[in-house]
Amino acid sequence: MIRSPRYRRLGFTLLAVAFALAAWRVLTHSGRENDPRHVTLRLAHWQLEGGIREAFDAIAHDYEALHPDVHVEQIPVPVGIYTSWGTSQIIGGAAPDLVEIKGGMGGPEIWSYFLPITEEVSRPNPYNAGTPLANVAWRNTYADGMDNAYNGGMFETYGASVFASTIRIFYNVKLMREVTGRAEPPHSFEELMALCQKVRDHADRTGRPLLPIVCSYGTMMMDDLFRSQLQRLASEVNPGVRFPAGPTDTTDLFLSYLNHQWTLDHPGFHGGAELMRRVGREMPPGFMQLNREQALFYFAQSRALMFMAFSSDATGIIRQANFPVRAFRNPTPGPGTPEFGANLLGPNSEGALFTYGLLGIPRSSPHPAAALDFLRFLTSQPEDRKFARLSGSLPVIVGIEPEGFAKDLAPDSHGFPPGPTLTLGETGRVVSNQLHLLFGPDGSSAAFLAALSPLLPDSMRTDLTNGLNGARRSAALNDITIEATRQLLREGTPSATLRRKYQGLVETQNEQEANAYYIELRLAQSTKPQMYADKPDSTASR
Repeated sequence: MIRSPRYRRLGFTLLAVAFALAAWRVLTHSGRENDPRHVTLRLAHWQLEGGIREAFDAIAHDYEALHPDVHVEQIPVPVGIYTSWGTSQIIGGAAPDLVEIKGGMGGPEIWSYFLPITEEVSRPNPYNAGTPLANVAWRNTYADGMDNAYNGGMFETYGASVFASTIRIFYNVKLMREVTGRAEPPHSFEELMALCQKVRDHADRTGRPLLPIVCSYGTMMMDDLFRSQLQRLASEVNPGVRFPAGPTDTTDLFLSYLNHQWTLDHPGFHGGAELMRRVGREMPPGFMQLNREQALFYFAQSRALMFMAFSSDATGIIRQANFPVRAFRNPTPGPGTPEFGANLLGPNSEGALFTYGLLGIPRSSPHPAAALDFLRFLTSQPEDRKFARLSGSLPVIVGIEPEGFAKDLAPDSHGFPPGPTLTLGETGRVVSNQLHLLFGPDGSSAAFLAALSPLLPDSMRTDLTNGLNGARRSAALNDITIEATRQLLREGTPSATLRRKYQGLVETQNEQEANAYYIELRLAQSTKPQMYADKPDSTASR
């Protein structure tokens, strides 16, 4: 124990200095918070991938240089608690000025808590001045036309997206040369399977623990394989066009199944399950439980040649690996390949770039105008180019070419739309619960599909019914909005913008109601197969 008075005085002095510094920091921060001449903008998000926070800080610094009276703070929140945290902040009226809107946050009336910016996105972004996008409407500067921010039910746009991502297989270039003698990745599913076998042979020969491939997010990474095998089936059961309706639209697929137009004996379902099973065999036991950090540990330690992940993980992967890394797209079988080719119309297209990470302005924001201005700045062409370069992510604004490593991450639009995913809703839960029959030691696609067969009708009916209930709630809300808009047009000054909104609301409402009646009819038909069911078409015997 130190008994010297000199050391005691030194300890008290250091304690006093620390207290004074802490008090000064609290007082100055509080003073700045309450200073009407100074604005502190807070931005909350859950993107903790490498490079994202640094990119946000850099853009914030650029904005503060133009607006000295504004200070931008980001609040990164772990994804596991983000929805609960964000919901409590929004409902409690204490949300930051900009909030990344995550699914389920705030409940079904989430849009009640955020400000629409529909009129603003129809005008040019002032921060695009001097660029080729200077006179382009803000929404049209986006690669996806701000589709992710648009709410068709309310005919409003809420916020703007910042991120875009694809799924890629990253590989250790040095280890690839060691195993195969060359650095080029596989270009077909058959080549991928052959490469996995070479990795296992290399591990047996050298005695080195080495896996062909690891992934996180479970079957989400392999969903592209399954959907490729539903491509032709989903096209044939879509009454509108001869293409699948969309990756998340399972309506026609489910309705046709419930009306006995096809069964799980369809070769597309067998093909999708078999492709996933074969890739699953090349991964470590228990891979379904691996999180991103665990899977990355395998890869960074050179215990796995390949790592299947989202392109948004690229910066973190490159930073943690002490070897050169490249990436390639998850290859699917081609239309002419035996066993799987007959289920395809053509190569699986990734389509246009889909953006995500929607930053919305809560109605409780103390600085909505400043938040909107920063959002414009963040999503301008010059700043999005800088954000993409610093974070290693894909740009969301048109006219920006991916740089460096990001060139391998850009979406491949060549080919045909894949079938819909079966990873969502009640059907997704049922499918997930049977995956042990596919990926277990004695797993098989036949056992997996046999277990699914009695469970899918109820789960599909539940998902369709939930969708109907949601459509009815949306229609009830829209009725109020439509009538309010009609009253404004009748009583107020004529407005071209308001008239367009009214027309759009009515058209959207009519389309939603017609679609709801169609689903109700088809569901009713499915409960009386002897009277109403369509005769099995060619899809049932293919």
